[in-house]
Amino acid sequence: MLRITLVLILFFSLSVSSMANSTGVFTATQGSPQTDKQADVVIEKDETYEYKDSLFRDTPRGTLAGLFEAAFEHDYQKAAKYLDLRYLPDDMDGEFGPKYAKQLIAIIERNIWVNLQEINDTPDGLQGDQLPSYRDAFGRVEVKGSEITLLLQKVPNKQLGSIWKVSNATVAKVPLLYSELGYGPVVEWFVKHIPEGHLFKLNLWEWALLVCYFLLAMLVVIPITWIAKKLILRGDYQYKADVAHLVVGPFRFLVALLLVRAWMAHTTLSANVIAVVNTGALLVIAVVWFIWSFTDVIQNSLRLRWINQGNSQSASLLRPLANFIRVILVALTVLIWLEHLGFNASTILAGLGIGGIAVALASKQSIENFIGTLTLYSSAPIKVGNVGRFGTITGTVEEIGLRCTRIRTIDRSVINVPNARLSEMDIENISEREKIRLKTDIRLDYQTTTEQIHAIIADIRALLEQHEKVEESPLRVTFKGFGLYGLQLNVFAYIGTTDFAEFQLVSEELHFGIMNVVTKHGSRIVPVVPVAAAQS
Repeated sequence: MLRITLVLILFFSLSVSSMANSTGVFTATQGSPQTDKQADVVIEKDETYEYKDSLFRDTPRGTLAGLFEAAFEHDYQKAAKYLDLRYLPDDMDGEFGPKYAKQLIAIIERNIWVNLQEINDTPDGLQGDQLPSYRDAFGRVEVKGSEITLLLQKVPNKQLGSIWKVSNATVAKVPLLYSELGYGPVVEWFVKHIPEGHLFKLNLWEWALLVCYFLLAMLVVIPITWIAKKLILRGDYQYKADVAHLVVGPFRFLVALLLVRAWMAHTTLSANVIAVVNTGALLVIAVVWFIWSFTDVIQNSLRLRWINQGNSQSASLLRPLANFIRVILVALTVLIWLEHLGFNASTILAGLGIGGIAVALASKQSIENFIGTLTLYSSAPIKVGNVGRFGTITGTVEEIGLRCTRIRTIDRSVINVPNARLSEMDIENISEREKIRLKTDIRLDYQTTTEQIHAIIADIRALLEQHEKVEESPLRVTFKGFGLYGLQLNVFAYIGTTDFAEFQLVSEELHFGIMNVVTKHGSRIVPVVPVAAAQS
């Protein structure tokens, strides 16, 4: 149940992060050219402009939004209408506008983020940015050590007077930029052969490429881990099955993901794909799976080792301890991952702290029982199978759980004692006795003479010393004194057994022997209360 709960929590976290990182295909900060003197320029953020142009080219923001929407729909004929195709170099032709638009989109996807909310949304464009009034910058890319600014500019329009398009100076540089910053041949193949479409804001060809990378990584990793599994199973150590499962399970998955990330570092992918991969969602799942399985291996190995050493009490503590360690490690992994995504881990911990206080107050008794369980396990006053007295309860310990201890009484009824209360009880562990005491008082008739008492004491002592189950020391048979109803002899010895049933048989045998000794020497045993008095 604990494992299912953690998996659900982790899945929910991954879903939230995925949604947070997939807000748009081209969401990012603006890369406008600014010098140190321009640092005080504040980008205007006006309310949404009421566009008059059907393609929203009235403002810089509208132009970029329309361009990105057309690209998202794979309508590059429409996307070309957002490019200024006038006055291009001789080796370029306006008829190839859709091709240039597609290449420009690839350059943007691969290298920069554009946050449309930071792009000016007025017909006049951004003022005070040290660019001509008819130009606005929307990003910068670096090629061979030099920085190139991507520009929008106003162009004449018969209906509106002027509209905004991607500058022809920028369009003229698109072929060169694409050769340096565009997609490689592998990606180009996927772009050409995978049907157009989107899934969770990513192109289908991007998903196909990721899947192919993962399958290729698995083809590399599976034979290696299979060989490693065979070598491990051929060993003669005790925990080889658990280690083999770890290798072909979470370790295989983790290595495959690391291999995919290594390959992607040398592949021309879009910024969106890189952003999704950099969230590390699958990597976190792989790490959590590996931690969980590795903890299982450690737990099983320690449990078997401690059981073989006769320390079953510590072995029974391993499961709750391992679950606690798992929760801590998984929580640390998730917090590190959230910190990597940009969340403030301190704020999350503070929120968890407040929630933890509320939970602690609501589950005070459960926490007390859990602490009592730790006390019982650590000090180990009792173990499963022990017979003992727990306050007024006498019985056998059947189970020590996380909340309560199950005790079967002599009457064969079952009592569940909360561990918090049990840890505060006076516990007498009867099973820990290494021997059982025999103590009895004998009352002889007052008619018994001194010689008879000496003979009886000597014969009883000899009876005890000759019995194989009676310990040699301490062993005492003494004349205790003059009682109210008879002469008192005290017998004290230890029976060398921990089995109470055997003790009863030995005790019975010795008591019969004592009766025979008393009768042999002409005396008799009198009750505590005289028979005549009892009858009256």
